[in-house]
Order: sequence, then structure tokens, then C-alpha cells
Amino acid sequence: MSPLRAPTVGGLAGGVGATTVARALHAREIGPVGDAGRLPDVVVCRATVSGLALAARPETAAPGPAPVLAVTAVDDEPDGPVADRLDSVAAGWSGAVVLPRVGHWDALEDPFAEAAGLLGRSSRPEPLERYAGALAKIVLLLTSGGRLERPEDERDSVGALRPVRGVRVGLPAPGPTPWDAFATAGTAW
Repeated sequence: MSPLRAPTVGGLAGGVGATTVARALHAREIGPVGDAGRLPDVVVCRATVSGLALAARPETAAPGPAPVLAVTAVDDEPDGPVADRLDSVAAGWSGAVVLPRVGHWDALEDPFAEAAGLLGRSSRPEPLERYAGALAKIVLLLTSGGRLERPEDERDSVGALRPVRGVRVGLPAPGPTPWDAFATAGTAW
């Protein structure tokens, strides 16, 4: 297996949970991304009809697997028109994973710290266990297709990264990441 690079995470809008996902996966967050330009490895949107409308896009023509769509639940599991939209949108991605809501994060001063240590904990309360399970699905989708084995410049691309607000964001310089240990040790989360 080739060494794995750290995944990139971006949101289709602000406040959709991309920072939480990036911290939990020890990934590089690139901020909100528009529909034009390079897509990160994990694209996060809200589990609403409007949020999923932003995620509706044709399959990429780039070689290799498409990005993973992470859908942040608003309350419980999506149902009704949101579930229908999720089913139709998922076809253009490597997979769509629903991230369950962790209600107590609203009351924490630093929920990102808890998210960052989530996968390293052996025992987790139910809401965190469900979130960790969703993260494990994202990891499986990212690693099973070899997406993280491709260099940054081979990702789905029609141009440069373009955050929604129009300010170009550069990716941090590559360096050792927890993903390197995953690739060499074959660790399963």
C-alpha cells in the first residue's frame, strides 16, 4: 500500500460541520468550497433539501474515486423529502455518510477538542459512538478506493480551490500525519 496523505475536508456552506469532521479525521480543512474547482476528499453539507441541492452534481470525470459526501443531520436520521433527495444525490459521490447530531456539543466551549480525540477513545457514550461509526464509514470510503494514495494534484479538478467567498485558499505544506501511521500499520478504526 502506498503512503496515505491526509485527507482534505470542505463544506458546501459555512456552519455545516466541516471543521468538526476535519478535526475528528485529523484532516486538512480548506473551508467552504463552491461547485467550481477542485473538490476536497470529503465534502460536508447539511441534511436539508437546500443543503442537498448544493451537493447535487454530476459524477466527476477524473480518474479514481469521487469525493465522499458527509451529510450533517439536523435532528434525527433524514426522512421524507430529505431522505429522497439524499438517495438521488448520493450517486455522484464515492458514498454519502450521514453524520448523526451530537447534541451536547452545543453546550461545550470546545467541541472540536472532543471531536479530535474521538477515534482514539476505546469507550464512548452513545451519541459519540454513532458519530465515530459514521467517521469510520468515511475512512473506509476514502481508503478502499485509493483516493488518499493519489497526490493532491490528481484530485477531482477543473481548476484551483475556490472557496465560496472568492478568496483563494492554499493547502498547507504536506507533512507527517496520523494517516501515515494508518497506511503503514493497517490500523482499522
